[in-house]
Amino acid sequence: MTTPEPGPADPTPTDPVPTDPAPTEQRPHWATPIIRGWLVLAAVAVASGQQLFDNWRSGDGLPPVGALLIVAGIVVLVALIQGVIGYFQWRTTRFRIDEEEVRVDRNFIQHSSDRLALSKIQSVDVVQPLAARVFGLARLHIDIGGSKPKTIEYLTRADAYRFRDFLTTRAHAAGAAVPATGPASPGVLPTEQPGPAVASGSAWQDRRVDEETIVSVSSRQVVLGTFVSGGFLFSVLMIAVGIAVPIALDVEALSIPVVLGGLVSAGGVIARTLVKYWRFTLLRSSGGLKAVHGLTTLTTRTVPVRRVQGIVVSQPLMWRITGLYSVRMTVLGVAGADNDLDAATLLPMGSADQVRGAVAALWPGFDVSAVSTMTPIPMAGIPARARWLRWFDRQTFTQGMGDRVIVARRGLMRRVTAVVPHSRAQSVRLDQGPLQRRLRLATLSVHIPGGPVHLDCPHLDAGEARTLLLDEMDRCRAARAAELGENGAGSGGHGTGTVPSPGG
Repeated sequence: MTTPEPGPADPTPTDPVPTDPAPTEQRPHWATPIIRGWLVLAAVAVASGQQLFDNWRSGDGLPPVGALLIVAGIVVLVALIQGVIGYFQWRTTRFRIDEEEVRVDRNFIQHSSDRLALSKIQSVDVVQPLAARVFGLARLHIDIGGSKPKTIEYLTRADAYRFRDFLTTRAHAAGAAVPATGPASPGVLPTEQPGPAVASGSAWQDRRVDEETIVSVSSRQVVLGTFVSGGFLFSVLMIAVGIAVPIALDVEALSIPVVLGGLVSAGGVIARTLVKYWRFTLLRSSGGLKAVHGLTTLTTRTVPVRRVQGIVVSQPLMWRITGLYSVRMTVLGVAGADNDLDAATLLPMGSADQVRGAVAALWPGFDVSAVSTMTPIPMAGIPARARWLRWFDRQTFTQGMGDRVIVARRGLMRRVTAVVPHSRAQSVRLDQGPLQRRLRLATLSVHIPGGPVHLDCPHLDAGEARTLLLDEMDRCRAARAAELGENGAGSGGHGTGTVPSPGG
């Protein structure tokens, strides 16, 4: 297998090559307290104004001029308090980035010092909220895996890009123990020599001139994917019911909470999808892969290729009309809510060709379309007798095993294809319930760390399931040995343990 051919050569960079950050203690940008506090001020102003407006309209409060003066006074008071606290937080915060570590010291009321070794850094993200973009600022999210990301906020946009490129290049160089020759393995990006970091990011797009665009999701696809999603359509249905039913029953009071609930739900779907993934672009840089997206908040994520444990390609029912798919991944060390949002998204929505491009960039040499074309990964269904347990969707269950990955497909309403490299499987298990034993069936499960990817092969023939279990154990052992360069370590049969025979 070979790495896909690179795209057309980018134009010769003309921007000056940024230098490594000077290893001196620095403060965040002076406007940091303003960026942090503007949302609080806006919330106070809106809440106070709404309350006073309601009182005035009912005749119980002050006239409009007096109401405005009170709102202004409250906002000024909160601004002063927020400004004083923010100023001292800014004055007592220092950070230092050098060739060995990142150190962030905070000494306001409670003292804390975070020290992050460059060799432990997994990814570095740049986030630009709307208010920060107005001031030309951004914050850094530094992920070391297994714990909450550390944040440096706020820096000038140029400094944030420069620090990001420096840390990503150093972390990539520290983890370059993977051989640069030979076929690539899923989850391992071929080693490259980091090139010059030529910054050309802006408030609207973070892309260097030496980076290659792999996938770019159009605004049409984002809008289409949002408005035909199940969540948005359910919200529209709520609004329609909230309007139609009260009119039919002549109980108009019932329509207000239902319609408001539908509007809030629709707004949430739009914020989670359309606003978050607007102009989504997946790029290949000298330090790996990065994803750039966002309408109001521009986010640049580094995709931690070596920590990806598996992917899942899904297509909801309504997306079949549009031909869209989404690709999510389980990332080692990312748990809880983070593994359900940005960090787990490789492609929020895209065509079949875009899915192939994104997966090929993540795992060079692997063609996800092989899963559906039967070649080179043959896919098999489950026995006909499994209809007693899955009479309504038995025909949707298929599974297969290739040289590098194990694959499982399912889904009547929502089609899901889970793919896990043999080298990433932590354990393999065979389960048999009482009904399965009577029908001579068994379920094969491949375990990886928690996340959106779950690979189960349910209701297989018991004998076939046992054969697949032993085969997968051998493949996992051989794949891990090959990845670590341990010649011959994975050729020792099934090991010393015994596997109980299902249904025996």
